Amino acid sequence: MIVPASAAEVVWIYRRDRRRSLVEWERGECSSEFFYGLMPLRERYRVGFVEEDGTAPYRRPWYAVERLIARRLGIGFALDLALRHLGALNRARVVVSTVDTCGLPLALLKRLGLLRSRLVYISQGLSDRIQAYGPERRLARWCRALVLAADELATLSGGAGAGLAAWLGIPAERVRVLPFGTDHAFWRNTAPDVAGTRMVSVGSDAGRDYATLLGAVGELPLHIVTRQALAVADRANVVVTSAHSPAGLRDLYSRSRFVVIPLHDRDQPSGQSAALQAMACGKAVVLTRTRGWWGEELLRDGDNCLLVPPADTPALRQVVHDLWAAPERCREIGGHGRDTVVRWFGEERFADALADLVSAQLKARGGAVGSRA
Repeated sequence: MIVPASAAEVVWIYRRDRRRSLVEWERGECSSEFFYGLMPLRERYRVGFVEEDGTAPYRRPWYAVERLIARRLGIGFALDLALRHLGALNRARVVVSTVDTCGLPLALLKRLGLLRSRLVYISQGLSDRIQAYGPERRLARWCRALVLAADELATLSGGAGAGLAAWLGIPAERVRVLPFGTDHAFWRNTAPDVAGTRMVSVGSDAGRDYATLLGAVGELPLHIVTRQALAVADRANVVVTSAHSPAGLRDLYSRSRFVVIPLHDRDQPSGQSAALQAMACGKAVVLTRTRGWWGEELLRDGDNCLLVPPADTPALRQVVHDLWAAPERCREIGGHGRDTVVRWFGEERFADALADLVSAQLKARGGAVGSRA
């Protein structure tokens, strides 16, 4: 069950927006994968979560630290969020941090002995940022010491795990891989009889390589959903939007001919959510295979998706033009993709892997695992 964080045995810490998402999910208006396993695991543990509540931290003495780290690393450092909820976090037995913005300050509190609960730290791209910043610089070394204070480390792909372990100087097996999954009950095709008149691309993170995509599509119609600023004013065939509800995005996937997820080559797994959402909607997906590859051996080129090398405009151009001319192949690959997501990339697989980590940390903390008392 989901209970107030102060009464939970396992507490997730998010940056923002989950309270709103919970209301929307209860109304059937959004998916649940970005609760990172909380929904399935509410049947096993007393779970709760905390997030930012809109309180501005700029008057607090530690705000300067948050600003410094954000400027240097290009990543948030939500120390105010961690400190404001420290009492509830310490009443929990396990804390699950879902992003580095939350994980780093929690690890700082853990290292200082202020956070007594066991900490499961899910890293999403910190090692890439450290490599760009300079791993031998003082701030990077300080961050390394913080991360090593966590009781359990996890990433969302094997490639990301290898990159994190290499930076930390620890064996790769010490970083657990949580296979990201999607809510395939929500993500489904709402327009099964529509062939689609545009290809679609979705995503706003820095891992997206829209320059390569724009160089590859030529005059084919393309709809990009992103908050990135793209220079497309002279491209009549390209539409860029940014504001879509989850249900609206589901309809956009469903009415596309196929979906393209172009990525830069980084350790951080990128494009997982958009690719799996589109596949769950029965759409063929063209995806860049990067160092942070998360598809294991389950995503197979030419069967349930199409894979292209990073930054290879000619290869991407060939794939999208061939696929545009083959709507039957789009439907076939899309059908195989939906089957793959339902079988291998549902939320339950992620939740089961996370439950292994949580159960181990509950045992380490002492007491009965999964107790609802």
